[in-house]
Amino acid sequence: MAESPSDEKLFCTVHPTIETSLRCNKCNRPMCTKCAVRTPVGYRCKECVRGQQQIFYNARPIDLVIQGVVSFVLSLIGATLASLLGGGMLWIMLIVGLAVASGAGALIADIAHRAAGKRRGRYSWLIVAAGIVSGALVVAVVPTLLITVLYAQMIAGAAPEMMTEIPAGLSLIGLIGFTNIGWWIYVVVATGAAISRLRMGR
Repeated sequence: MAESPSDEKLFCTVHPTIETSLRCNKCNRPMCTKCAVRTPVGYRCKECVRGQQQIFYNARPIDLVIQGVVSFVLSLIGATLASLLGGGMLWIMLIVGLAVASGAGALIADIAHRAAGKRRGRYSWLIVAAGIVSGALVVAVVPTLLITVLYAQMIAGAAPEMMTEIPAGLSLIGLIGFTNIGWWIYVVVATGAAISRLRMGR
């Protein structure tokens, strides 16, 4: 931290009752330890750091919309494939599913980032994560609603002795519901990978 060149008493610009000997190495304003932010080039005040971050984040509002739509559509595909493949053995899903879901999340983050012209947004990671989860929820909710409607129709129109016979169509639809292990692996791992990619890898 830079020290005051004179013996004159200095007080923090934000906290005028706190005496300090520190100055921001960018704007030179006095600051206390509460206001000092350590950066790769030295200690700076929060105002200067905030201004620098505004330059770093150059995404436009439409970019966030694009990223949300792209991640949502891609997640529809990813969640569907993960669910259809999630009926296998548990240990296979844990080994293969984790790696595939992680790659899928990183890929969705990359495509969404490119679709927005590679511009950075402060909340891009949150928008993409919401798109992934939303797309996956649609994949799980729609089959669940279909099963509910079909069972309701069966109960209303079928004889009691027929209720033990579950149509093959219902079983297939059930593979991509909330009970599918592949779906859960995809949602958790892909979302985490996308957030990590956008927050730390960009």
